[in-house]
Amino acid sequence: MINLQWDSKFELGHEKIDFEHQIFLDLIRSASELSPESEKVSRILKEVEKYAEFHFLSEENVMIDCGYPDYINHKEEHKRLIALLREHIFKFNHQEIGLEDVVEFLFQWFALHTTQVDSKLTRYIKEHSSVSE
Repeated sequence: MINLQWDSKFELGHEKIDFEHQIFLDLIRSASELSPESEKVSRILKEVEKYAEFHFLSEENVMIDCGYPDYINHKEEHKRLIALLREHIFKFNHQEIGLEDVVEFLFQWFALHTTQVDSKLTRYIKEHSSVSE
């Protein structure tokens, strides 16, 4: 079983991004706690999708504000992740995969994207600290 609790290894040292990541992890946890047959599952998955879209837009604005040189690649990664999320939700809704598969995908995405891709952004911000929040 995946530990869906916030952990310091996910903290990037950027207040806004860390706050939004905590909410995202809470949404993943909410999805994981539901019965796959629950009427609420599709609503939570839609909320995850909408929140991911919001968060990515928010994060991209931070990148623009600080002149992040890898903005285009990071933005493309966001588009790829949203497309994969929509694919997973579609497959779940058509009973091609289970809820646990969607939750596993979401957590792996969250953990890897946060610790590998987003950490480069926050490292850049710290090194060029004219814009930190």
